[in-house]
Amino acid sequence: MATARVHFRAGFATVDITPDPAEGRVELSGYVAREQPATGVRDRLRAGVLALGGEGCDPWLLVGLDLCILDAAAAGRLAAACPLPEERVVLCCSHTHAAPATYPLIGCGAPDPAYVRRAALAVGDAARRALADAVPCRVGWGRRALPSGALWGNRRDPAGPVDPRVHLMKIERSDSTRRPVCAVWSVACHPVVLGADNRAVSADWVGEVARALPFPSLFLQGFCGDQDPLRRGEAELGPWAALAAELGALWNVTPTAAAGPLGWARREVRLPRLPGDAVPPRPADPRAAAAMLRWADTVAAPGEPVPPEAAAVVACRIGAGRAAFWPGEPHAAFALALPSDCCGVGHAGPSVGYIPERQAYAGGGYEVAAAHRYYGFPSALAPEAGEALRAATDALLRELG
Repeated sequence: MATARVHFRAGFATVDITPDPAEGRVELSGYVAREQPATGVRDRLRAGVLALGGEGCDPWLLVGLDLCILDAAAAGRLAAACPLPEERVVLCCSHTHAAPATYPLIGCGAPDPAYVRRAALAVGDAARRALADAVPCRVGWGRRALPSGALWGNRRDPAGPVDPRVHLMKIERSDSTRRPVCAVWSVACHPVVLGADNRAVSADWVGEVARALPFPSLFLQGFCGDQDPLRRGEAELGPWAALAAELGALWNVTPTAAAGPLGWARREVRLPRLPGDAVPPRPADPRAAAAMLRWADTVAAPGEPVPPEAAAVVACRIGAGRAAFWPGEPHAAFALALPSDCCGVGHAGPSVGYIPERQAYAGGGYEVAAAHRYYGFPSALAPEAGEALRAATDALLRELG
């Protein structure tokens, strides 16, 4: 869709997608060291759907999900449930590590197809409501950086790149009420305040912030591949309410406009992978050891060429701001290199795993040398993968203006 100047229209709806561990086995995603299944619900999971378009302009759907990651099958079912062509549906996971598995991470919980079907029906219903409720609206963008060391940092290197920014797209009704339609907000940090010892369903810190906000909201995870909370454990969820206060203050000072440029674009990208990885030494943790044995038996192809990964990049221009949606877990350095008016969103669509910047490969570590095994890939993405995504993003942003 080419960029056009429009009068904005938007509708927003949410729906509960929390599974009930009392009704059947629920296996949580994210940690190989976790004992399965889930034993209860700490807080509710939800999906939010924003329908955004303009007068005479086809809408797109932006779907935020309190889920860890999606495989192609889950993403396809969720998108197909929405009443728009799949190419105009953007699915984004919060990446909470306390949601039901929707990707077969090796040793990290088995997906339940029945749960995916139920979630897809719920998301489809929310999408129809969002489209039906669309009204003339005003849109504006706000950004601010939190103080260094406030809530999250670089988990690979304390001196490494940190993205401290909070991004907000403010959407309010155009009528005299100026009632909020939705606050679309984004920061880059793994939702892993709750660790592997937690066996209760939870949206983690994302849910803590959303519940504290005074307006409807949709969370988009940033480029969080190397960004983690500085403090862990359930008692450390409380301080995240400060982020809700920051967002509320940012909402109050962010100006909006009833009309402006609107455009979306998508580009297919093929991401190269390194040659097949060697079988690693047996981990000491028995669950990790079992996962690596399964990887070695079913996936490993030491030294063999690995086909490139098919992926898609989506970019949009909405008023004075832009956003770029990448699959998988990009490192923060890529977000920091984007134009200042562009919000980088990760975990969009089917996951391709971690996307480190070239400089990270020399340091090795989990994201570069091990995570692909749990994802079920024979090897990590090559350094050129992130660069290909960045080149595609640059081209889309130029196209959108």
